[in-house]
Amino acid sequence: MDRIIIDCDPGHDDAIAILLAVRNGVASGKLDIRGITTVAGNSEVDNTTRNALKVLNFAGIHDIPVYKGCAKPMMRELYYMTGAIIHGEDGLGGPSISAPTQAQEKEHAVEYLTKALRPNGSADKTVVVATGPLTNIAAALTLAPEIIEGIEKFVIMGGAVIEPGNITSAAEYNIYVDPEAAKAVFNSGVPIYLHSLDVTMKALIFEPDIIELMESDNPLQKLIGDLLMFFAGTHEQHFGIKACPIHDALCIASLLEPDIVKYRHVHCDVSVNDELTRGETVADLWGITGKEPNVHLASEVDSDAFISMIKGIK
Repeated sequence: MDRIIIDCDPGHDDAIAILLAVRNGVASGKLDIRGITTVAGNSEVDNTTRNALKVLNFAGIHDIPVYKGCAKPMMRELYYMTGAIIHGEDGLGGPSISAPTQAQEKEHAVEYLTKALRPNGSADKTVVVATGPLTNIAAALTLAPEIIEGIEKFVIMGGAVIEPGNITSAAEYNIYVDPEAAKAVFNSGVPIYLHSLDVTMKALIFEPDIIELMESDNPLQKLIGDLLMFFAGTHEQHFGIKACPIHDALCIASLLEPDIVKYRHVHCDVSVNDELTRGETVADLWGITGKEPNVHLASEVDSDAFISMIKGIK
């Protein structure tokens, strides 16, 4: 069983990642979710925190604590315009989801991470699943560098190496929003499993499957279908195809069924000083630089198995 913390910015695909984790992961005994931390990204942090709580409430989960985190990147102002265009003004456009009954925790997410990830002398370590900008994690590493010893690995959604970016031609949104944080995490020395646009864009869910979910008698499946229909609609409007990747859920799927994703071990860094390439994830795919590999870069995905897993959430 993987002990995990999910750091996220819900977001349609974050919401589905949470549902996959709490319904399939916990129920199967494969995941032990210790907490959810939220960060500004797809929307402002008040919205992303409320969205995480709403999704948990809808799923009937009231015992996973949610901690609100950083409201802006480490060294920049928050850029969330593209997030609002794709995810709606509150970050979770489409279906109406009831207000949560569970309150967020009083402790700040970064403070929680520095305590929860601190090594305790046992062999148990925590997997940190990060599906938004990496601000909270980088801040925690800066404040308490010893937590590196308590982290088994980072499982991250972010970046674009060969595939064009989705906010600039060079950069994927999560990394672009806070490139300094991403650079700090990539160079932390903790094992990283990176799920970039290079694989998430190969695992699209198309309209017939979305409609099937929308027409389900199961409330969770219907919610997922409604979320995906909104998400696919904004993708059609801005990218010309009525289908959508469920980027963030692939991180959870890779923990539940490791064979779904295959990886290459490469050196990867992040561009921070050049505005033209801000947030670009630069991977040494052929080992030309001689630098030690620091990222397990996802290279292949079993899209059929992944979509079946999403459709099986109940």
